[in-house]
Parts: sequence; C-alpha cells; structure tokens
Amino acid sequence: NLVGEIDPVKKCFPQDWGIDVHWSLCVSNVCSNYLLQKIGGPDGHNLPDLSSTQLLDLIAWVEFFCKTFEDAYPCIAEKKPGKMSAESRPELLNGDGREINADEAMDGLAFAKNMLWEVHRLAKEEFLVKTRTQTDSWLDNIYGGSERTRSETTDGKLITSLCEEIFAFVNVHLRTIRDHLPPKSEIFAVAVCIVLSRMQAKQLAHRDDIFHDLETCCAAANDFNRMSEHIEEMMSGIKEESEFSESDEYMLDEACLELMSFYSSHAVYAAQSVHVYVFEPIRESIADELFSPEWEDNLTHNELSTMVVKTIEDFRCDLEIYLPDFLLKKVLDALVVASVIFYVQCLLKKSEKHTLKTVSCFNDCTKALSRMQADIKVMRNYFEGHVEEMPALKRTIQREFEVLTIVRECMSVALTCDTVNEATNFIYVLHKRFSEVELTKQFIGDLWHLVVPSQERQVRLLVESMETELKALAPPGSEMQGQSLVPGLRLDETVRKLYSQSKRRRPGKLYVSINQRRRFSADSSNLPPRNSSPRRMSALRNSLVRKPRTPDVKS
Repeated sequence: NLVGEIDPVKKCFPQDWGIDVHWSLCVSNVCSNYLLQKIGGPDGHNLPDLSSTQLLDLIAWVEFFCKTFEDAYPCIAEKKPGKMSAESRPELLNGDGREINADEAMDGLAFAKNMLWEVHRLAKEEFLVKTRTQTDSWLDNIYGGSERTRSETTDGKLITSLCEEIFAFVNVHLRTIRDHLPPKSEIFAVAVCIVLSRMQAKQLAHRDDIFHDLETCCAAANDFNRMSEHIEEMMSGIKEESEFSESDEYMLDEACLELMSFYSSHAVYAAQSVHVYVFEPIRESIADELFSPEWEDNLTHNELSTMVVKTIEDFRCDLEIYLPDFLLKKVLDALVVASVIFYVQCLLKKSEKHTLKTVSCFNDCTKALSRMQADIKVMRNYFEGHVEEMPALKRTIQREFEVLTIVRECMSVALTCDTVNEATNFIYVLHKRFSEVELTKQFIGDLWHLVVPSQERQVRLLVESMETELKALAPPGSEMQGQSLVPGLRLDETVRKLYSQSKRRRPGKLYVSINQRRRFSADSSNLPPRNSSPRRMSALRNSLVRKPRTPDVKS
C-alpha cells in the first residue's frame, strides 16, 4: 500500500528524479530495519518469544513483500537472497542528491530484500523447531493418555480410537499452518515432512507400550493398518488444496510412502506379537513335561505335541475374527517360528539340567528320537493343513521345520556314529542360523550332551577347528537377513539368552567356561573376576610345592 500511494505524488516531480524508486527504497529499508528490531537483531533473539501463528504471519508477510518488490523491479529478482551486513548498505542518494543512480538504487532494494529474507530464514527455522516440539508434545499426550476402550467393527475386528485421535490432531495442525501461508510457500511442504517424521518417531517410541495381551495386540495391528490407509487419504487432500512445486511434491510423496510402509510393518509386528500370549499357557502346562521320562515312556501318542497344536488352533479361531486375512497369514508365519523355537528351547533346557558326563539324558535314546520325530510330524502336519488357503505359509514351514529335522538327525548321528566327524555337514547348516562360531559350538555340544555326553568335548573341538570355514560361510551378522524383528521369533537370540543364563560347566578349562558366560551375557558385572585373589593364588602355589621328604629314623 505504501508503494502504491506514491503514484499520484510522483507526477508532481520530473520523471528523471526517480521519486518512485526513492520511495520504494525508503519503504523497504524502513520495513527491514523495523522487523530486525522486533525480532531482536540480525540473530533473531526475540523469535522464541513469538507464537507459531505470529511466526507464520511474519513468514507469509515477508514472502508477499519480496514478491511485490520483485514484480515491480524484476531486475532485483536475479540478486539471490543472502546474508548481508549493515555496513554493506548502499546510500539512498548519490552525488548532489538531484540525480539517481539506477544501479545503486537496485542494490539498495536488493539489500532490503536480502535483509527481509534473512528475517524469513530465521523465522522459518524457529517455526520448524516449534512445529517439531508441538507435534511431539501432542503425540506424546495421545499415545500416553488414559487406556483406550476396545471396540469391534461390524465384522468383529478389534480397534481403538488411537487412529482417529492422531489424525484429528494432525489434520487440524496442518490446516492451521496452510491457512497462514501463501499457496505456493515452500515452508508448508517442509512442515508437512516434519510432522510426518515425528509421527514415525513417536509411533516407534510408544508402540510396545500398547501391547498387554492378545486382544490389545490385535487392536493395535488393526489401528496401525488403518493409520497406513489414513496417511494416503490425508496427503491426497493436502495436495488438492495446495500448490506444490515438482520437487516439493516429490519430497512429500517419498515421506508419505515411507510412513505408509512404516505403519504397515508395525501392523504386522503387532499381529505377530500375539505369539507371546499364544505360547504362554503352553509353556505353563507342558514345558516341564516335554522330554521328561513321562514323555519318553508313557505318552506314546504324542499327547504333548497334540496339546500344542490344539491350543494354537483355539487361538487361531479367535484371531480369524479379530484380524483381517492378510494379518492372520502373518500370525501363522510367526506361530510356525514360535513352535520350532519352543521345542528347541525345551530341548536345550533338558540338556542344561543334565550334569552326568557318561550317561545320556534319556532312558532310551532311540525311543526318544522316535518320539521327537512323531512330535515334529504332528506340528508340521497341523500347519501344512492351512497351506491350501495360505500358499505362502509352505515356504515358512519348510524353512523353520528344517531346524528341528537337523537337530534330530544330528542327535541320531551322535548316537550311531563312532566319530564326531560325521557332524560336519550339520555344523555347516546350523551355523547359517547362528553365524557365530561360539554359539554354534555351544549348540552342537549340547545336542551331543543329550545322547553321548562323553563325546561332547570332541565335537566342540571339531567346531573350533572349523572356525575359519564357518566365518567365511556365514560372517557375523548375516543371521539378521530375513529374520523377524519381533521379540521371541529369532532362534539365535533365544539360544543366546539361554546360554547367558547357563550354569552348566561344559568340557574345557574353568576360565573358558567363565569367558563363555561373559560372551553371551549382556551384563557381566555379576560374574566372578577372571583372576583369583593374590592370597588364594599364594595358598594354591604353596600347596603345589613339593615338601622335602623327612628321613626315616629307623633307616
């Protein structure tokens, strides 16, 4: 408006006086200096005191002001905004004050524009910080609020209000930002990306706090799946009501796709987490009986493995109601893995409790291996019964039950072969699962300890002799490829945890046993020190010193 008011005035002066340029130059410098004073100088010390709305108004005004001047004087548009000091400001009038130097005048306008863009930059940075802080605060309140009541959809799927609460806030937050900015302001796209990134961060931070039982896991899985769908709908609405550049639209699409994928993966994570609550009653009822003398001698019809699959089936019927089909398939994948891990875990605990070095853990190893084979068949047949409706499940069954087959065959080789060298092929296959030589050695040693304890030392030495080949076959960390991130669904982690708590002395020197516990334990602070005390070592040395023989008096 100030620039427009000069039009009738400049007609009263000679055209070469450049009254309009002088006036514009004065207005731009006054405005830029006034704003600098308001924000606390060139460093913007007062910006943190402004609210988000005030910062948005300031940003929008600077963008409008600079666009107006660039439209009136196109030549200053080529002078890119950048930091300029007050000492570099050109003089408003040159010479005798009667003539105007057009180049100097344009430099003055460009300087004022640059000063305003510096204000814009500082305000933009402060606004984005406030946007991040406010988004974090609101999302923390939503996730950490009072416990939500579960409800059912018309088809029986469990849900909560988490999805609606989050997106109600996000939609209002983004609409407020958009309404205070020009349609083509680039800061809106950046603000949207920040909000999306904070949604991802807070989802990751609070995800596991939601899981309390099987029903809450199912409700969370459905909520996360709906959140993935809401993201796409929300972004479509934002694009229709805004004008983004091609680069900004690409940036938003990438952020949107990343968050959609993130929520979808968390839906699968929540669904597969139900394995904990499915196997909780199974562990309580049969974990101690599995591989016991009762299991070996009297439970001739594989009653325990049958109980496992019946319990899984009971839960599956409920999950079929609570979850959509694609998540139910992911749950069955997890239950296949959990079944194998549960069986191996019980077997290793049996080995842990057995302390005799010459007698096997079983009364009749041949009968025990036969019983194991039947158990494996019962569990495998149950899952294969769902392959027709879920074809992808077949690959999971083959991959996971291969472990149980190898474990049983390894024990059979230990029982029937005179030399441990026959275990070489099994060591290679199992090491691919663990990719850690020490873990492989412990596992193979425990399998031998179950049936032929006297050869445990030899098979452990065999694994040690193969260390170079094993590391080349499966370097440390390669076991993560294709593995689930859901706790309890990784065989190597389960086995490592068991060994970190193990108290059984395995063949080898005492310090080796202690070092192994240090290696597997996440907290070795409670382990005894490697070296004995000086006093104890001195007493040990004295006891080993050969005392001089006392001569016989009679002789």
